[in-house]
Amino acid sequence: MPTHEAPRFHDDPHEESDYIGLATIIVRGTEIKVEIEMRGYREPIDGIFRWIGRAKPNDELTEIVGDLQRMPATIRTPYGSREAFVGDVDFWGRYRIIGKSTPPFNVVTELADM
Repeated sequence: MPTHEAPRFHDDPHEESDYIGLATIIVRGTEIKVEIEMRGYREPIDGIFRWIGRAKPNDELTEIVGDLQRMPATIRTPYGSREAFVGDVDFWGRYRIIGKSTPPFNVVTELADM
């Protein structure tokens, strides 16, 4: 009698991430240590490099941002610090991070580095 296995997916949902790691989100003058996952892309219409991602659930961030859709913030990683917006909490308590221009993480710019 044949056994039926569940399909196996080999896609890694984090494969296209440009940065996964620790960061500091500064909102309303408060520095909050969080784990983030970010990726960036160049918008083909306006040519601006945009970066987006999520911060893992964090009680201190929730206390300050609450359910606001967009709050100005600074995102700091070991690679740099950039202005962004934090808000739009999802079902799992993760806050969206949105920025544009140079990101606070390294971006591969040479094919040889890929």
